[in-house]
Amino acid sequence: MPVISSAQWAATAVPTYEAIGSVDVIHLAGGGILAHPDGPAAGVRSMIQGWEAAVKGIPLDEYAKTHEELRRAMEKFSNK
Repeated sequence: MPVISSAQWAATAVPTYEAIGSVDVIHLAGGGILAHPDGPAAGVRSMIQGWEAAVKGIPLDEYAKTHEELRRAMEKFSNK
């Protein structure tokens, strides 16, 4: 099973899913979870939401409009 680590957060689910084409991956995101501005529980939810968007093929910006944890993660970690 592939293991992805280093600089991982909710948005990296999209390129990971595109590259692997599967959710059968271990996605390690310590900082992406623990450094979430609303705490680790919100960080976990943002990761789930990132993967939901990736699997559904919904752009993250669009999905974040109705998913607060993902939106906040994008504000914190995005290079925009």
